[in-house]
Amino acid sequence: MNDQVYIHFLGTGASVPSLKRGLPAAVIMKDQTGILLDCGEGTQLKLLQAGISAAKIRYIVLSHLHGDHLFGLPGFLTSQQMFQRIHPLTLYAPVGIRSFMDCLMQITGFNPTFPFELVELPADESGSLNFNQFDISYRPLDHKSPCLGYHFKEHNKPGKFDAERAEQLGIPHGPERSRLHNGEAVELEDGRIIEPEQVVESPIPGRTISYCTDTRPCDATVELARGSQILIHDATFTEMHKDRAFPTGHSTAVQAAMIAKNANVEKLYLWHLSMRLDKQGEEQSLSEARSVFPESFIAQDLDSICLNRPQ
Repeated sequence: MNDQVYIHFLGTGASVPSLKRGLPAAVIMKDQTGILLDCGEGTQLKLLQAGISAAKIRYIVLSHLHGDHLFGLPGFLTSQQMFQRIHPLTLYAPVGIRSFMDCLMQITGFNPTFPFELVELPADESGSLNFNQFDISYRPLDHKSPCLGYHFKEHNKPGKFDAERAEQLGIPHGPERSRLHNGEAVELEDGRIIEPEQVVESPIPGRTISYCTDTRPCDATVELARGSQILIHDATFTEMHKDRAFPTGHSTAVQAAMIAKNANVEKLYLWHLSMRLDKQGEEQSLSEARSVFPESFIAQDLDSICLNRPQ
């Protein structure tokens, strides 16, 4: 296994697709195992264009059940069935997804033959999950319909093993050293107890990503994003159209930048951009965000980011 984490942006648009932007979907990839964030229409095509095998997607996490975040799911699942998928797939989504899946299976006859698990999350509660070497926390956001934001914290990596110190302490080569490196104390033949911190340096922190799409500014986004390396945040509107943001349950680029600043994140990626934004509008949106938070960027379809571990 390698020690790399990537974010692959697949679709970065809002509500309806355009020639430049598909509907919302992104992948967090760790050790060739993918977590798909939302599954808008056209996600299968974007995966092909990105060179990502759909079989590597082991988890799907949906923010909410609006069509632009959901309508790619039936095609994704039925295609995996046609390709005789054997890898397990787990779907996490707000309450209501089970009714959607029941309707899909009843009308189309789709019945997954691959290992498939569906987990409904109460969209009015905070909670936590753990999978694919990540601890995940989620909180309800402030949208027109129940919507969840997510924070992904990669598990820490064990610190460097001090072989020289181990020799000085008389720790034999073999399972004792492996156990110490994995955080277990060991007892030597002479009765001495060796603690991991005697021969192992401090753990190397895991990478952190926050995903807050389709939301007005709210305390939950700051709490989820706090200290994250990457914040992916709704930025549907520019300041010119900020009067439309609140009634539609969205944010402006400036509001997203304020969240990033208050949460002390490293980088902000503006996401869920309106199809009304032409090149000039996108440049304006980015300029507005950077006036508040300089480390702001616009997510583009098929962009990839490689995350380094925090120093």
